[in-house]
Amino acid sequence: MKVTYADGVFEELVGLSCYLAENDEEIAQKFLDACDRTFLFLAANRFAGALRHFQSPGLAEVRMWRVQGFEKFLIFYKPSDEGVRILHILHSALDYKRVFEED
Repeated sequence: MKVTYADGVFEELVGLSCYLAENDEEIAQKFLDACDRTFLFLAANRFAGALRHFQSPGLAEVRMWRVQGFEKFLIFYKPSDEGVRILHILHSALDYKRVFEED
């Protein structure tokens, strides 16, 4: 199964890993590795995540799953016939609906 990425996802990953690296560079690398593993898991299990509800019809299929081993970080994605499209990776303290509204 295939993993594709929306514009801005890599910037989010860099920002989150830099934030984690401020305290521990090894943890930042573990976070990136965990994201990769979780993306592959989601591609193989496209409907594993909880369906999120948005007002915009374009977001009707968005699902959420936690980064394995870093449960405070959330992956938002859409399943597709080929796998998944990663839309955002956010800290759970953020208002994710506002982030999607700003897209």
